[in-house]
Amino acid sequence: MKFWMDSFGWLGALCFLVSYFLLITKKWESTSYKYHISNILGAVFLVLNTLHDASFPSVFINACWGAIAVYGMMVDRKKKLDV
Repeated sequence: MKFWMDSFGWLGALCFLVSYFLLITKKWESTSYKYHISNILGAVFLVLNTLHDASFPSVFINACWGAIAVYGMMVDRKKKLDV
């Protein structure tokens, strides 16, 4: 079980880093679904990892990060539908 939880943690960190790198290098936009999905997946993987480790402050911040990404995706989708 530890192997899987550690793997989730590494995958989550990788999702966050890759999405941020692609945003900064202008390969992705902050309104793209790829950017939001990468952040949501990163948050889910890191929440699983930090729950397993009972690191509740990290659970909290990653859950908030994921919720913000979901909110951002909904706002961006609404803007695209209104155009």
